Order: sequence, then C-alpha cells, then structure tokens
Amino acid sequence: MADLEKAFICDPDKPNKKYYVQFNPNTLEYSAGRSQDSYQGVSVPDGQGFAREPQMQSPLLSPPEGSLLSVKLFYHTYTGPENFSDVRAKIYNIRAFLPSGKGNSNVSSPRIQFSWGTLTYVGTLESFHVSYQMFAHDGTPVQAEVSIAIRGEDLDVSAQSNNQAQSGGKKLELEAAEEAPPPDDIIWLFQEEEE
Repeated sequence: MADLEKAFICDPDKPNKKYYVQFNPNTLEYSAGRSQDSYQGVSVPDGQGFAREPQMQSPLLSPPEGSLLSVKLFYHTYTGPENFSDVRAKIYNIRAFLPSGKGNSNVSSPRIQFSWGTLTYVGTLESFHVSYQMFAHDGTPVQAEVSIAIRGEDLDVSAQSNNQAQSGGKKLELEAAEEAPPPDDIIWLFQEEEE
C-alpha cells in the first residue's frame, strides 16, 4: 500500500520548514478571471414572485493577481478528558502568513505555499477564518475548521512545473478517457429521434 501524502503549508523561500495539515482537505476551490455578475440584494417582481436581478460591478479580480485558491482545513486535538491540547497552537502557524496589521502599506505580504501531491500553489494569504467547534471541560478550544484563501500565481502553471519535476523533466500527458456506452436501462435517452 502506498504512503499517504500529507498536504502542507510553508514559506516558498524556506521549504524545509513545513506545517503539515492534520487531515487532508476533501475540497479545494480554485477561481481565476473576472467576475462581473452579483446577485446580492436586488429583487424584482417577475409575475410569479420575486427574482434576483444581477447588478453589474467592477471586476473583482485583476489579471496580475487573477487566481485564488480556497481551502478548508480541519484540526482536532482532543483524545480524552485529561488528554487534550489547545488547537490554536497548530493553526496559528498558518495565521503567521497574514500581512502585518501595522498599517505600513510599503511592507510586502509574506508569501505562502500550499502543496499536496502534484498540486503546488504560491501566493499571499488573503484571508484566514477559524470556526472553533469543540471545547474541553475548561474551555480550551480542541477542534477547529480553518478556511484560508491564497491569492497568487496560476494553479495550472504550478501543477505543470510540479508534474515535470516529479517526472524528471519529462512532460506528462493526460490520457484521453474512453467513452463508456450508457447503461441499457437509459440508452433511450441517447438515441436520436427518427423523422
């Protein structure tokens, strides 16, 4: 059986100091480009009740920083009433990648790298949100869900260079998936009507 690959976060300039996630995420959300439509707030009558009417807004993402990776991470440190630790010790390593709140706009944000398997994403930590979900008898937080958003380089470029590095510089080609015929009980959905 193959070893389990753990996701980790690190400073891309100091890749030896890695903060491994406790549980690998089950979903990664990636977005790129410009978003023009917003469905926030405006309702108009449409004859059958109210429908949302899009509001045009200025572009949310600009081309130089046009991609965002959002990840939810789960941490749990409770194993019994006398055997637990404060979950914040694990998650504040990630929080340290947030830009300094000192108000100096000339200070650049620290870079952060999220890596898991063949996926590597480098950028700056745009948001850090924690939901504490379980507490020990003395109020110590022992379970948390951490949502982070990293704005940075194009994910596809990172994946391609990472795949090439893992394959010794050879370009990896994705094999075309063969189309399987539909099951017999729904074959009629795929048949063309005869005239």
